[in-house]
Amino acid sequence: VIILPRRQTIINVEFTSRFLHPAEAMLLLISKSVGGIHGVTLAFSLKSEVKHIEPAGILKCRSPCYEL
Repeated sequence: VIILPRRQTIINVEFTSRFLHPAEAMLLLISKSVGGIHGVTLAFSLKSEVKHIEPAGILKCRSPCYEL
């Protein structure tokens, strides 16, 4: 990702949760030296929020009822 000086950009981060509890992550954007000039490192703390959940699948089965 290249972000020019005095500019901004949008970075989409997509996460698919396998659990109901929130997850946390750290996003680090580390600058690369260009012409001897060093930029700053940007750090972002990301926290997920589960708003919608869908079943992974549906299992249909048949079995006889209990008999004495």
